Amino acid sequence: MSARERGERIADGVLAAARRAIEEAVPAPADRWRTAEWVSPDGATAMLVWSNEPVEEPFPEPILTSGGRALAYCGYLGGKGDADLLLGAAALGDGLDDIGGCFSVFRAGEDGFEAATSVTRACPVYHAEAGGLRFAASRALLAHLAARAAATGLARPAPAYDLMALQSIVRHGFFVSDETPFEGVRAVPNAAAYVARHGRAAEVVVRPLPEQGPEPGGRKEARARVEPLAEALLAAVEPFRRHDRPMRLALSGGRDSRLIAAACHAAGVPFFGATHGLAGSPDVVLAQRVAEVLGVECRVTVDRQEAGAVVVRHPVRRAHALVRMCEGMNSAYEGVNRWAAYDPEPRSSGSGGERLRGGFLADQGDLTRDGVHRRLKTIFLAQREFLSAEANAYAESYYDEWAARYERDGVDVLDKLHMFYKTGRWLAGSHTATLMNWAYYHPFLDNRVARAALALPVEWRLSEEPVALVLNMFAPRLRDVPFDGKRWRFERERARSLREWPGWRRRATPPSTGAAGFNWRKSYGSELAGVFREHILDAPAELFSIVDRGAVERRLAEVPPRRPGQSWHLLSLSVLLSGAWREPEPVDLPDVAVPIPAS
Repeated sequence: MSARERGERIADGVLAAARRAIEEAVPAPADRWRTAEWVSPDGATAMLVWSNEPVEEPFPEPILTSGGRALAYCGYLGGKGDADLLLGAAALGDGLDDIGGCFSVFRAGEDGFEAATSVTRACPVYHAEAGGLRFAASRALLAHLAARAAATGLARPAPAYDLMALQSIVRHGFFVSDETPFEGVRAVPNAAAYVARHGRAAEVVVRPLPEQGPEPGGRKEARARVEPLAEALLAAVEPFRRHDRPMRLALSGGRDSRLIAAACHAAGVPFFGATHGLAGSPDVVLAQRVAEVLGVECRVTVDRQEAGAVVVRHPVRRAHALVRMCEGMNSAYEGVNRWAAYDPEPRSSGSGGERLRGGFLADQGDLTRDGVHRRLKTIFLAQREFLSAEANAYAESYYDEWAARYERDGVDVLDKLHMFYKTGRWLAGSHTATLMNWAYYHPFLDNRVARAALALPVEWRLSEEPVALVLNMFAPRLRDVPFDGKRWRFERERARSLREWPGWRRRATPPSTGAAGFNWRKSYGSELAGVFREHILDAPAELFSIVDRGAVERRLAEVPPRRPGQSWHLLSLSVLLSGAWREPEPVDLPDVAVPIPAS
C-alpha cells in the first residue's frame, strides 16, 4: 500500500486493519503464519506479507530487500537469481517476460510500489484505491478490506459487493472480466503491472504478447518450430530438483499430465504418478499404463462408495469452503482443497495444458465468423432468460468489445479469452488453494512455456500436432498409448500415411464405462435438488437483482436438472451474499449419498 500524494503517511488504523484482514481473506489458522513487514522511512509505503511455507530450503524469505527496495512474490520463480534481478531492475516489468516460473511479484520502494502478473496470471494481483491510498494484493479481500478501512475509518469494515459484476458467476461460475465480487477491486490483466507512484496517477502497464508466426511448411520445419517449447518445458520441470524427494504428479488418461510425465522422464527428474477415480475407469487404467511405460510408480486412490453410491460433502458445506478459499470468484460446482498443514512434498499436474492446444478453440467446431460470434455470445451472454434485464444489458458491453476484437484478431480471440479468463480467473482460485497447502508447480503455467506456446500459430496448436511432436521427443514409447477420450485432432479421422496406420490402430481410445461417465454434480436427484431449492430461494434479495426469481424457481424444480451448473453457481452466490462464509462452516450438515447409475 502507498500514499497517493507526496508527504502523506499511511494511517496507523489502516495498517492495523490490513494486518487483521488476513483473518477473513485466507481460511487458515492465524498461528500458522510467518509474517513480515517493510515500511518506508517516511511511512508512505508499506508491504505486508504472510507465508505458511517452512523455514527451510528451497523456500524463500517472505520479504527480500536491497537498495531501499523490498520484494515479495507468490508462486515460484524459475531461477535462483531471478529475485535479485527483479529487485534491481529499473522497472518491475523489465525482463519479467524472460523469467520462468508461475508467479505474481510485488516490489515497494520510497517512491511507491509496483505489482506485476505473469503472462497467465494464475497467481493474481488485485488493486484498489481509497482514502488517498493505493493498494495491491494477491487476495482481493486483502485489498478490499484495507481500502474499506481507509475509506470508512472503521477498524473492521464489512465487505461491499459489486452486484452487477456477479452476473458472470451466474452464467459460468467464474469471471469473464477483470472485475471481482468486491466494490472498487479489479484484477491486474495478464502480463501487466499496476504502478503506484507518489504524486502521479496510478496506471496499469500492459506488456505485449508474443507474435505468432506462420504455420510450418513440412515435418522438418514443424519439429524445429516446437523446439523452443520443448526447451521451455524441460526448464519448467527443473524446479522439482530443489526438493529432497520425488515429485508427486497427478496423472490421468489425458494428454496434459502425460506430457509433464514425459518431460520429467526426459529431464531425469524423479517423480511418481498419483491418480484417483472409480475402480476400472479408463482414466485410472491409462494413468497406470503411462507410469508402467515410463518405469515409475503410480498410486491409486479409489473414490469412496457405499452400496452403489458416491458419498459427498453436503453442498452447503462445499459452497462455504469454496467461497472462503476462492473469495466468491468460483462456483461450488468446482471442488478445491481446504486448508491443511503445509506439506513440502513437491507436486504437479497437467493443469493449464489448454494453452498448448488453442484454449476455447479446442471444443469449437464451427470456426466461421458466425460460429465464433455464437461462441462469444455463449461466453458473455449465456442464460439470458435466467438473468435480470439489467444484468443482461450490463453484459452486452463485454460481448461488444470482443466481437469487435474478432474483426482484428480472428479466431485467436477464443484462445486469448481462455488465457485471460479461464486460466487467469477460473484457474487462479484453485491454484491459490493448492499453493497454500503444498509446494505445487505448474509447468504449463510457466511464464516461458506459455509465451513459447503463444508464439506458435493458434490454428496449428488447435491441430494438437505441436503437443504430439514434443511428447514424441520426450518419450517415444508413449506414442501408441491411447488417451481417455478423443484421439489427437490431426489424426482423428484417419492415419496420415500408410506407414503410420498400425500405430494409429493401437492408439484407439478405450470404450467408455458407467464409472467413467458418471458425474455426481450433474446427475443428482431429489435429495440434492431439495437442498438447492431451500438455500437458493432463501438467499438475500440482492441475488434477485441479478437473476429472475421466477426463472430460478422453474429451474430448481427440474429433477434431474437440465442445467445443473446454475444450481451450484447460485448456491455459491447465496453463501457469498448472505455473509454465511464469514461464519464458521456448518459442520453439522451430513454427507450425502448420490447413487451411481448401473453400467
